[in-house]
Amino acid sequence: MIESPFTTRNLARFIARNRNADSSDAKADYESVASEILKKIDAGTVFCNATKSFTLNNKTVLTYTTEDAKVASKLIIRNLELNARIKQPNRSEIISALISSLQDGTPYRAHRYDIKSFYESINRSAILTMLEDESLCSLRTLNLIKILFRALDLDNVKGLPRGLDISAYLSEIYLRNFDTKLRRLEHVNFYARFVDDIIILTSNDKADETTNFVKEFLSSDLTLHDDGKRSDIQIGKSEILDKDKRRIEKFETLNYLGYEFKIFNTYLQSTDFRVKRKVEVEISKNKIKRMKSRLFSSLLSYCSSAKGLGDFKLLEKRLKALTGNYEINSSGTNVIIKTGIYFNYHHRTPKNNCRLADLDRTFQRALFSQGHPLFKKLSASLLLNERRKLSGFSFLNGYKNVTYYSFTYKELAKIRMHWNK
Repeated sequence: MIESPFTTRNLARFIARNRNADSSDAKADYESVASEILKKIDAGTVFCNATKSFTLNNKTVLTYTTEDAKVASKLIIRNLELNARIKQPNRSEIISALISSLQDGTPYRAHRYDIKSFYESINRSAILTMLEDESLCSLRTLNLIKILFRALDLDNVKGLPRGLDISAYLSEIYLRNFDTKLRRLEHVNFYARFVDDIIILTSNDKADETTNFVKEFLSSDLTLHDDGKRSDIQIGKSEILDKDKRRIEKFETLNYLGYEFKIFNTYLQSTDFRVKRKVEVEISKNKIKRMKSRLFSSLLSYCSSAKGLGDFKLLEKRLKALTGNYEINSSGTNVIIKTGIYFNYHHRTPKNNCRLADLDRTFQRALFSQGHPLFKKLSASLLLNERRKLSGFSFLNGYKNVTYYSFTYKELAKIRMHWNK
């Protein structure tokens, strides 16, 4: 079994990554800290009193408060990657593959499911059993996971805590057999799951057939949402529309992972001998609503501030983050993640007459119109030259030009303040 070793030298590397520093710098200091962490791991205290909780979007989120816990968690993750071969799902790759499958011109059915209270409902004991029975990690790594779980028990945390990076990896292990069973069904043409959001494309199945399989394969601890987060759409074969338009172009709408897919009955010419159909991709209405909410939250925050130079600079930074793109460091690693208006939604297909253009028009009205109490408040709070300066920010241009900005970690924390309230 391949294992990232429990040694001071190896842990010193994790410490250097956690501090975003070169492990050759202050090597003796890192190894001294690593030695103390190893003692706490052996004593079973490395995760004791090492987390704090806060509420985000009405969910309890945990974060580590000690470097010891962060480093121990990274060691667990590394060993799960090596032995269980766990790979975090890539949203962009899923969407790209989904678009290709949706373009299939033959009839199919699209199913979307969402697991209710996913992380909170996961059975930690079942995860330990799977890790042990399937030999997915060494005994030492398993014991370290047990130490973490005991600490969560003492804090009365249910399931896997949101906010801790290890939860994403353990949840993938928890559902790996569920994923495999669904992929192997004969009538399933496409299957993907991003955390708790499932999409399945099938052929020759009845309305409830796939749903029954999903419920059967899903752990008894987990349940599906029955509200608007579930979809079951029948898609007919693509057709060639004649010139006199006796056949009307129709489409069905599917929402998944922040995108809205319009799936047309229109035949699309193909160079790869596939029977294809027209599919348009746009940012979902819910995501646009969130962007608009954050836009007005930023503007209102300035209106209620002292309106000093620092407050205006903060407003500019918030608008840059909303309308542009930037890079962030993944927690505790040196992995750079590109995010923003383009990188989060680069699969969208409309060019000009689109929801981003509508957002721009809303923003311009907010700056220069007097037709709403909020707009009047903005006019009273911002000088004309300041409003003209802010009007240069554009959601559509930020997308088209892949406009880049740079922020420090502290700046991003301040920029995002109040957005999720």
